[in-house]
Amino acid sequence: RKVLLPEPIVEDFSAKCLDSSPAGYFIREQDPSKWIVMIDGGGLCIDAWDCRRRAETPHGSSKDWPSSWDPQAVPFTSGRSAFFADFSQIFVPYCSGDLWLGQDRAKRLIIGELQMSGHLILNAVVEHLMNTTKLRRSSLVVFAGASAGGIGVFHHADWISSKLHSLGIAPRTVVLPIAGLFFPERWPVLWEEFRMGVEVPVDGFMASWCHLLEGSFLHEGCVANATAAKRPVRECQDVSKILPLLKAEVFIFQNQFDQYQANHLGLCPPDLCNASTDVASRAGQYLQLFGRRSKETLQATIQTRPRLGVLAPSWFDHTNQLEREIAGDGQGVSGWSFAELFAAWLDGQQIHLLADACAGGPCPQAAHRSNSLVV
Repeated sequence: RKVLLPEPIVEDFSAKCLDSSPAGYFIREQDPSKWIVMIDGGGLCIDAWDCRRRAETPHGSSKDWPSSWDPQAVPFTSGRSAFFADFSQIFVPYCSGDLWLGQDRAKRLIIGELQMSGHLILNAVVEHLMNTTKLRRSSLVVFAGASAGGIGVFHHADWISSKLHSLGIAPRTVVLPIAGLFFPERWPVLWEEFRMGVEVPVDGFMASWCHLLEGSFLHEGCVANATAAKRPVRECQDVSKILPLLKAEVFIFQNQFDQYQANHLGLCPPDLCNASTDVASRAGQYLQLFGRRSKETLQATIQTRPRLGVLAPSWFDHTNQLEREIAGDGQGVSGWSFAELFAAWLDGQQIHLLADACAGGPCPQAAHRSNSLVV
């Protein structure tokens, strides 16, 4: 069922969508000891015109949200073997256009007299759940998000435990970012520059623009670290800067050849960069570079944080196949299901599955293998 936040909470927290309509969530209460809170994805708006257009859609307004969610549209609700099928389930739609990082309490001209309040929405939702549900009885909370939601989850990975503790409960809290690694180290490299022999990443520019536009809430440990080193805090917009500083229990589910990052950030056209790209072509070499940098980023993180879980297929995909795996409808990765690996990780086993590439490039989804699994 849909729950729109009550007006006093909306005003108190400024928990509003881009168009100032009230934020909210969908809830299915089941086992009170186990909860999953899933925050939605859906890109971001990048200028005033883009934000105003988004504000007229369900990704910028709650006015046209349905009264209940589509069970097939949320990964933990479908599939007989869905790991989270018996959990109490919270799905928080994404209506702020800001990667869940905005802190606006008023409208701003730079985004078209709208507001970005994703962080404030999360704060309000957690408070409301504590006061209206059995969340206080939880012993396990999984905080998950896909794409833009995955970015938001990374930045709030340590915040969520602190927030729950401040409200008087201390469940085991684990974090599940799905396709949220924006960006791997030294990425994105623009396709048009790469084809001319230039491999200089533009991650700094992209992170700076997002931070300027959103006034972002950023991972607090990264901000403190950057401040102490007298570096600009905007660098923390880049998730790769957060990874070594995470204190939370984190299980990363990430394609090494993320389709969105290749086509929409690196700007390699889909007819050149796709699942069937010839690895010997210039576009194939571009994807090989991307895959290497994704894998190297995850491997470096494992070296510093061996307790962190990693499941990294080598598919050319953004979220579709990953969400199918979580729903229990997928084919598995290197012979393992998401449910098996996530359960083993929760039980304390090391899970580092970085699937091998196919001749250096992405693999067909039916042709997965790995020599890199630690269980």
